[in-house]
Amino acid sequence: MSDTITKEETALSDEEVPEAVVDTTKQEEDEVAADEAGGDIGGKPPFLVYYNALSRVVMAAFLIAAGVFAIPDVWLNTPSNGFQYCAIFFIIGTFLFLVCTLIDFKSSIGNGLIAVINSSLYIVGAAALEAGSIAFYPGVMNNVTCNGVKPCALGQYLYVAGTLVICFALLWDIARLLRSGNVIPYPFIIALFSALVGAVNFNYGANFLMPQYQNTYDQVQKGGVFFVVGGCCFMIHALAVCKAYLF
Repeated sequence: MSDTITKEETALSDEEVPEAVVDTTKQEEDEVAADEAGGDIGGKPPFLVYYNALSRVVMAAFLIAAGVFAIPDVWLNTPSNGFQYCAIFFIIGTFLFLVCTLIDFKSSIGNGLIAVINSSLYIVGAAALEAGSIAFYPGVMNNVTCNGVKPCALGQYLYVAGTLVICFALLWDIARLLRSGNVIPYPFIIALFSALVGAVNFNYGANFLMPQYQNTYDQVQKGGVFFVVGGCCFMIHALAVCKAYLF
């Protein structure tokens, strides 16, 4: 997600300020994106730019599917009659997100310490979500106890922590953009705020799947709905990123 910020950094002076999105032409934006991703200036976006943008669409699709299978009416009617499909979709979706954050980190190198730290936060958050997704898989945490509860709700805790880190990184990105005072193209605004709303919904979803709520059908149902809404927000984010970088 941080690529929505770092893309325009070469347009700034050497003064250490937040990466800003400047009011450039489409050609200038493409040149900056290609330069930071290691491509040829003036040419088409390189492979990593295409991969980073389009893989977010696939990521969001898996996260939406995971949210759907987190709804009790859905996963109770699956062949496994359990959380297996939901966990698999979460594992794939969050893995794609983790790869995207690593690509963003590569682009942030050379843009200053603040950009690198900000980009690193996304990696930490994505790694927590991936680990949490693995912990969601049925049987993984069956023999582990947390706070006297067995199986341990490690997956939920990691999702809560990971989404909080991501929210902080997004708010930091937004604050740096506002502080820059430059004109911000609307795809970047949509990408940032839709990702923020998506992360907040995932945080709520994880909270409603905590053990103390799993005995209440309505609470678990709410958790699944929050994940679906969050996945839809991430799809909006993905499409906005594609608009900013590819079209």
